[in-house]
Amino acid sequence: MQKVIRRTVLAERQYARKVAKRKDKNERAWGKSNREQVNYSRKDETEVLKAARIYRREDYELGPLAPKRDVGEWAEKYGTINSQRARGNLIHTRNLDEELKSVGGKFLNIVKGDRVVLLEGRDKGKIGIIRNIDRQRAECTVEGLNRVDVSVPQYMIAEEDPDQRKVRTIEKPVPLNSIRLVYPLTDEETGKTRDVIVKKLVHSKIWHTKEGGARWSRIIPGLNIKVPWPKTEPPQYEDHPNDTLRLEVETKTFVPTLLGPPMPRSVIDELRNKYSIFRTRHDPEYLEAKIAEDREKEAKKKMAEQMRTPLKEVNRRERKMRKAKGKGKLTPNMLERIGRLIAQKKQLAMDAAGVSTETPVAVAA
Repeated sequence: MQKVIRRTVLAERQYARKVAKRKDKNERAWGKSNREQVNYSRKDETEVLKAARIYRREDYELGPLAPKRDVGEWAEKYGTINSQRARGNLIHTRNLDEELKSVGGKFLNIVKGDRVVLLEGRDKGKIGIIRNIDRQRAECTVEGLNRVDVSVPQYMIAEEDPDQRKVRTIEKPVPLNSIRLVYPLTDEETGKTRDVIVKKLVHSKIWHTKEGGARWSRIIPGLNIKVPWPKTEPPQYEDHPNDTLRLEVETKTFVPTLLGPPMPRSVIDELRNKYSIFRTRHDPEYLEAKIAEDREKEAKKKMAEQMRTPLKEVNRRERKMRKAKGKGKLTPNMLERIGRLIAQKKQLAMDAAGVSTETPVAVAA
């Protein structure tokens, strides 16, 4: 039985080591891919800025004689940005909470469908509706704002795609730190309702649902005004010929009896090998057999200890002979030789340490 338990524990530890090794490998691969994307974006951005400075200088010096830039390769995509720079870079998990701190951290107070205002960029001060939010990059897309022209490579355009344009205008995502919620508030004195920029939002007590999700309310601190969540339309589901009907799913096809449990014991043998090292539950018959094996091994061990072998007989006779002789006695001659040996060893040790054994003579003052 102890062997079964030990084997199970070793298997669990080995699996834990494999999981940790796989996790470390995946994190390293993610970091390498993210660094490559960041370096590519920075390199492309640097090249564009250097070219812009050169073109601006030439335009200033040459004036009307300045060459055209929208020719050749740049005939269609002049003034556009690379599609790789259309969105930000991924943020590591350990830095994500700090980036999302201004909008609620793990429990965001800004969601899809909110009206927000941009605090920076060429569309600064304009209000739009959030189309989607990317938590991994801490940014969101605002409908109709921060639009940029993006050049799409030819290999990214499929032949069956109806839109074959190489240059497209899209909403570039903006950081969540550069937006603020816009909420209509009514003045109690004047009774007028106007849009107010909410600088800070806090969430109320968080409660968890039975389905495993979390819910909370967002509140404007100081005013204690609860800001409602934007209304979302329920998802529309379409029926298809291969769909399973709900009536068929809810039909009871198994009726448990008092003679057996709802799930027979043989099911676990189908899910996992009966003698697998990763299995933690075993049949009672298998456990009893292992316990019987342990008992048989213990019995054989005791029997081997009780057996009288020729070697044991010799050792037993030697012990009796030593006991019959008794303890030896030291003679005066032996004691004298032991004393000389001790004195000799002591003298050698003192000489090696540089200590004199002579008694010093006192000198009168």
